[in-house]
Amino acid sequence: MMSKSSAARLSEPTPTPSASACGAADALLRASSECVHQHERLGRALELACSDGELHHVAQCTELAHKYLESSTAAYDKTATAAPEAKDQAWWHAANGLWNASNRFLKRTAGTDHVSRLAGKHSKEKLSELAMEYELERSALMALKHAVEDYGAARTAK
Repeated sequence: MMSKSSAARLSEPTPTPSASACGAADALLRASSECVHQHERLGRALELACSDGELHHVAQCTELAHKYLESSTAAYDKTATAAPEAKDQAWWHAANGLWNASNRFLKRTAGTDHVSRLAGKHSKEKLSELAMEYELERSALMALKHAVEDYGAARTAK
């Protein structure tokens, strides 16, 4: 005998590629929004000079948000390419902007982490390079935040 949940799944129609891409874009929105939130939270914690223990936990949450963003970005990429019929819809263009901003942000944070590790004892030149990397990361975070707002607006206008 089949369980009720199995029977319900069998009776539900398979989503169209466009619907799958839209669902993946919505998941990307949630992941991006959480990543922005965690970075802003980390910034506030640093401004408040929180304890090392609290900063460690906030940093762990931020890292988890990055992993969520990475997987959501990859999932959207996979589903969006399989949905060419969605290209005429406003949400698709906004979702691609969100995907692009997510990719740039992830690459920028990876670059900052790389420069931080290589810097070791920070020379004046390395500190300048590190400061520039952090400014570029902040800019990528702001672009991600704007892309979150744009996609959210496109989805509510639907």
